[in-house]
Amino acid sequence: MAGLLDTNALKDITGAAFAPVLGTGQLIRIDMVRQPGGVIIPTEQPPVAISVQVDRCDEAMRQSPGYTEQDVKLIILQSGVTGREPNSDDVVVARGERWKCKSVRSDPAQSHWTIHATRDATEE
Repeated sequence: MAGLLDTNALKDITGAAFAPVLGTGQLIRIDMVRQPGGVIIPTEQPPVAISVQVDRCDEAMRQSPGYTEQDVKLIILQSGVTGREPNSDDVVVARGERWKCKSVRSDPAQSHWTIHATRDATEE
C-alpha cells in the first residue's frame, strides 16, 4: 500500500496552490564534462522554467562556511520540473539575477527544494 509521500499528490497540490503567488525563474543545470586530458568544463544545459521565491538565509545557512551577506535562500517548487534535481553546480535565475547554488535540500513531501545560493560571479 502506497503512502501519501510515495506519490506526487502533495507535490502537485503544493505546486497548484503556490505557483501563482511565487515569482518565475529559470533553473540552469550545469553538467561537469570531462575533456581529454582530464580537464573538466562546466556546460550549461537549456534553462527550465520554475516557480521560485527569493528569501533571506535561515540560521543554518548563516552559520555555514563561506556565508556572505549577499547569500539568499531560494525556494523552488518541484511540481512541473523534470530531469534531475538541482545540485551545487547549478544556477538559478530569479528576480533578474543569477544565483549559484551552494547547497540543496528537499522536503519529505518533495514539494519544494530549499537552496542556499550566492550571487553568481560569472555574470559580471
